Amino acid sequence: MKQTNHANTSGSYIDTTHRIGKISTTIAVLLILMVPAVITFIYGKSVTLDIPKTFSAIVTLTAIYGTVSIVEVVSFSPFLGSGGTYLSFITGNIMNMKLPAATNALRVNNIERGTDEGEVVTTLAIGASSIVTTLILFLGMLFLGKLLVPIITGPKLAPAFNNVTPALTGALAAPYFIKNKKLSIPTVIASCLLYLVLGYAFMSAHYSYFMLAFIVISFLCYLLLYKIGYVKEEPKR
Repeated sequence: MKQTNHANTSGSYIDTTHRIGKISTTIAVLLILMVPAVITFIYGKSVTLDIPKTFSAIVTLTAIYGTVSIVEVVSFSPFLGSGGTYLSFITGNIMNMKLPAATNALRVNNIERGTDEGEVVTTLAIGASSIVTTLILFLGMLFLGKLLVPIITGPKLAPAFNNVTPALTGALAAPYFIKNKKLSIPTVIASCLLYLVLGYAFMSAHYSYFMLAFIVISFLCYLLLYKIGYVKEEPKR
């Protein structure tokens, strides 16, 4: 009876999360679209719109960021949880802030992702990260913008900020690589070989496509290694 009540509570929580998340996302999208709409309505009367160039730009951006969006949803959602996914994609900066907050919260509390406890912990961590990020950005914009911008964009710190994402990705991925050596080694070897063949410029320009490809490669490697008995599912304790 307790298990049934627990399952009902969990299902009710997830259903409520999705309902509120869909409403919040719809409101956020409408508010975002209001900015260019209002600017165009007020200042765009004297602007001549080039339809072919505009359509070409839309197609190009959709091809790039459409793929990125699909890859991020597929790869990040298992770590962010249901509530955390809605919060992250509304507030943004997932790779640099929200994903590290969620994964570190799971690691510190020793909770498996995909569990009911993981849903709550990741949502709280991402919510706190969103609040802190918003406050820091607001205070920085209000008081320290003129002082910090020259320092951050200066030549001395530019190399550090250019490598923030690789550093965070490496720090987050390393524990999972070490924990799952049998699965991570084939993917790491394939990515290194591809990097040596194609070069940094080409891979950085098409990283979203490669990210999706390596997700597929990792999954196929897992199936193959599982079929031959090299990788075995450990029973949950």
